[in-house]
Amino acid sequence: MAINPIDQSLSPVNVKEAKNKLNATEKTSQGEGSSTGNVSDTVQLSPEAMKLHDAQMQSKLTDVRGKINSGFYNSEDVLNSVASSLVKVIRGK
Repeated sequence: MAINPIDQSLSPVNVKEAKNKLNATEKTSQGEGSSTGNVSDTVQLSPEAMKLHDAQMQSKLTDVRGKINSGFYNSEDVLNSVASSLVKVIRGK
């Protein structure tokens, strides 16, 4: 079973870098003819998309509950894999 590492793009260092880039981009866009200086984006999901997402999440939740009930996560292999992945993340590898 493969366990993926924690997304390093969300580490505090990378979040700070992303904020700095965003601020630089906003300053650039404000200086290029933006009269108000306000930049806003919105995302709207259709009701169908939200229903599909809910159904997918429910399916994943059912799968996880089944694995918990079957003892899948208590196996030696899974516990060793999780521990190994945690050590790698903590050490920064």
